[in-house]
Amino acid sequence: MIKHLAGLVLVGVAACASKDAPIPALRPGVPQVATEAPDPSPLEQYDIPSGRCGMILWSTAGSRVVPIFRSVDATLATMRIEGEDIPLSLVAQEGALRLGMRASQQFSGATSKQKITVDSNIQWGQPFPGGIYVQRGTLTTSGEDGWGRVMPVAGIAGCKA
Repeated sequence: MIKHLAGLVLVGVAACASKDAPIPALRPGVPQVATEAPDPSPLEQYDIPSGRCGMILWSTAGSRVVPIFRSVDATLATMRIEGEDIPLSLVAQEGALRLGMRASQQFSGATSKQKITVDSNIQWGQPFPGGIYVQRGTLTTSGEDGWGRVMPVAGIAGCKA
């Protein structure tokens, strides 16, 4: 009877596992660390300095617009991750050019715990005097230990006199 129940439990577990996403295989000899992608925090300072061009990307939290990414002069960016201001440097870019910024950019930086990569992939929207809207896009953050987070964003890019 116990053998029969154990067999049913194993069949039930196998059936549940096959319906869901595949379970990743463990790599032998590599310790498995449970990680969770850290949360981006709202930027405290997100305006574009006078005489420079930049881009602000935001996400939404309920009905609030939350600025989570700022790029200035297309080479430097800032995010605030779990309360820590993270300076980011441009490492790659491609795509449509607007106000000195490309539609796809990759930045690198480091938190106090690890190196991170931030990819912005956006679709330019309608222009306005001195700038252009970021109609939609994604901001993907990833850490060297394997975590990753993809966030939908919108925003603006512009130059300040």
